[in-house]
Amino acid sequence: YLFDYVENGGNLVIQYNTAGRWSAQFDDIAPYPLKLSRDRVTDENSSVQIIAKDHELVNYPNKIKLSDFDGWVQERGLYFPNEWDDKFTPILTMRDADESEKAGSLLIAPYGKGNYIYTGLSFFRELPAGVSGAYKLFANMLSVGKENVEEETNIKG
Repeated sequence: YLFDYVENGGNLVIQYNTAGRWSAQFDDIAPYPLKLSRDRVTDENSSVQIIAKDHELVNYPNKIKLSDFDGWVQERGLYFPNEWDDKFTPILTMRDADESEKAGSLLIAPYGKGNYIYTGLSFFRELPAGVSGAYKLFANMLSVGKENVEEETNIKG
């Protein structure tokens, strides 16, 4: 039923899962192939790059900047996918010192009229800690595809 929601224009945000739990119980939780790994970035001050700078996910309703990753607590994220279908667009890369870049922390794929979003970012730590950049990015995930709706309906904000 969730994919029906997405197909009809909704945004589905899936937050991190463990690789074992995913494969055992949730083989069909993504509309396209997506393989979770144990990839993680444990240093909350690690380098982040926005690699899809023109994507709506980092531009509406909030312009996401590198400074939005300042003040994160405990870690950047965990259980990032390390393989995914070409329909997914990776939005960020990040890495711990002496580690390779991880591009699976935030992935988005169109599905029908909506969007499927998988994130291993540690929103479960950042939101309770009041990290403003995490709130901005989470709002953007929920708002993907809504900018045109706002323009079409002449909603004033």
